[in-house]
Amino acid sequence: MLKNSHDKVKKLFYLYFYVFEMQFIPIVGFKIINEGRLLVFPIILFFVAFCSIWHFLYEVKSLENIFDIATNINFLVVSFQILFTNAVVNIGLKPYHLRVQKYFENIVESSDEFISEARERLLSKNLQMAYLGTRGFFIFFSVAAQLFPVTGLIRTNYVSPNYYRIPGIPATNIFFYPVNIIIQFLLFWCVLVLYVGMDCLFVIYLLYFRGEMQSITAVVKLLTEKENLNSNCDRILRSIYGAHREILEEFSNFLPVLWHFYCHKLLAVSLLMCTCFFGYLQTNSLANGMIMQMMATSLLVILCVPGQLIYNCSEELRETLYESLWYEMKPKDQRNFLMIFNGVHRSVKAETIGIEKISFSTMVQGIKTAIAYIAFIYAVLF
Repeated sequence: MLKNSHDKVKKLFYLYFYVFEMQFIPIVGFKIINEGRLLVFPIILFFVAFCSIWHFLYEVKSLENIFDIATNINFLVVSFQILFTNAVVNIGLKPYHLRVQKYFENIVESSDEFISEARERLLSKNLQMAYLGTRGFFIFFSVAAQLFPVTGLIRTNYVSPNYYRIPGIPATNIFFYPVNIIIQFLLFWCVLVLYVGMDCLFVIYLLYFRGEMQSITAVVKLLTEKENLNSNCDRILRSIYGAHREILEEFSNFLPVLWHFYCHKLLAVSLLMCTCFFGYLQTNSLANGMIMQMMATSLLVILCVPGQLIYNCSEELRETLYESLWYEMKPKDQRNFLMIFNGVHRSVKAETIGIEKISFSTMVQGIKTAIAYIAFIYAVLF
């Protein structure tokens, strides 16, 4: 069961990098073309940002159409955030991805007599949650996000789903409508896939770590049973110590990737929530406003909830150690227990600049930041 769940999730890893690195483009005899596949999505994102900037400079005549402005600000924010995050996280820090995926492969294939059974139950459950949850979120967001280009298409008299026009094609050209409508829908889809795909990837990473932490805690609970202290105490302690030391080391090595990911994403989501609010003011539609804010808030939720869940596992591990029958162990086992006890004070937690740990409080801070932006801009413009 664990192996099957891992194989399903591993396919999502491969799919993400397969699409991002354009690996479906055949390899040819020219190195520059093969390596240039990494530039396809950055070029697309630069083109989206260029179209939005062109729209601001040459097509926006006044600041009355707030929805138009808010939407193009969203495209600018998302495009540059994806560019920076992909350049740092996907390309610059790719060896960290490969290392952590190798670690996941190792724990799945491990045959430790105590922790393997716990992984079969708990890690497998987390991987199923990751597989179904990320797929469900991606499908939900892909469908709900179509509200934006469809609304744009209607509000611009069936010309510009993304509110800007592709530069260089005059309105009298026969290709004006098909190019603007089709290309803009495709650009929107590319931006959406890159943005939400990375969120799903990191949710899977954190749920792997959560499953491993829960498995370690399940083995620690064996120390609350007196019969295990007499027969298996030394082997249980060795199993706990080895697994916990390994997860601390791998999570610590992966922390720079999480740091950059959350730093870029949280700022972008706060700005998205802000601009969605001003877009709602223009539409005067409660339904549209609620959908836009729900989508922006869901991006913040999927970032923060896994961080809280993995931190809770560290707390649960410490509490379970406190409840163990350490006072009935042999002196040698007590010394080994003390080494484990000292190690669990290092929590497995995601963090970023100015935020000690990613949790529910981070979600509240993100909403408060968006409200602060909204209050400032509203006071200046209205």
